[in-house]
Amino acid sequence: MQQVSMLTPSGLATRRIPAPEQPIGMGLIKWGRHEEICTPAYWASQGWMLEMEEPEHYRLGETLAEETLACLLGGYGIPAEVGLAAYRRLRDVMRADAEALKNQSVAERLLRDPLVVNGRSVRYRFAAQKARYVSAAMGALEDIDDRIGDCALRNALVSIPGIGPKTASWIVRNWRGSDEVSILDIHILRAGAILGIFREDWRVERHYLLLESAYLEFARSIGIRASILDSVMWASMREIPAALLKSMLEKADSAKTRRGNSSKLDVTTQLTLI
Repeated sequence: MQQVSMLTPSGLATRRIPAPEQPIGMGLIKWGRHEEICTPAYWASQGWMLEMEEPEHYRLGETLAEETLACLLGGYGIPAEVGLAAYRRLRDVMRADAEALKNQSVAERLLRDPLVVNGRSVRYRFAAQKARYVSAAMGALEDIDDRIGDCALRNALVSIPGIGPKTASWIVRNWRGSDEVSILDIHILRAGAILGIFREDWRVERHYLLLESAYLEFARSIGIRASILDSVMWASMREIPAALLKSMLEKADSAKTRRGNSSKLDVTTQLTLI
C-alpha cells in the first residue's frame, strides 16, 4: 500500500493507494508508483490533490452561450492565454449586446484586432473561420434546451457547425462539471497511450466514443472523477519536456509489442473492477 499526503488548511490529509505491483481491478495494468509521472497511482494522487484544492474550477462563463464562446475560441492551435483573451473581448461585447456576435462580420472584426497577452500584442489565428463558427453557434444555441442530460447536450452541441465531439464535451464538462463526457485532446490521448488504455487502431476522428469509454472506465477504476482527471492530465502532460515525452511514448509502444495480442484486449477486460 502507498500513502500520499498533502497539507490543507485544516491539517494533513492522506490517501492510500494500492501497491505498485497490484493490478487495477482484474486487469493487466498495474498501479505503479505514485511519484512516477503517468502511472495510474500518479494520476490517482494528483487527481485527489486537485479535488482537495479546487473542487469547482471549470466554468469560464456565466451562461451556456458564454461557455460555448470560450471553448470555441480555444483548443487546437490556440495558446490558452490567447484564447482566453479573445473570449473576454467577445464576451464583453455579447454582454453589452446579446445579438452582436450573431453577426459574423462583427465577430471577425473583434478577432482580427490585436490582443494584449502578458504585455505583448498578439494576433488571433483563424479569425475568419472562428468568427463564422461563433456567429452560427450564438444563433443555434437558442434552440437547445439547457436542461437536457449531459450526453444529450453534447450531442445537441455537435450539430452546430464548427463544434465537434471534443469541443462539445469541453463545453459540457465546463458548464455542468460533467463526469459523463471526456475532452479527448492531444494531452489526454498521449496520457492514455502511455497508460495503455487505448487500442492502437483507435483514432479520435472515427472512434471518439470508444476512446471516451476507455478513459471514463480508467477514471472510475482509480477512483477519480473524470472531470478532475482530465484537468490533471491536461496540466501535467503539457509540461513534460518533448524529449521525455517521446521516450515515454516509445517505452509504452515497446511494452505493447512485448504483450503482443494482449494489447488488443477490450479495455473493459484490462480495467475490470474488483
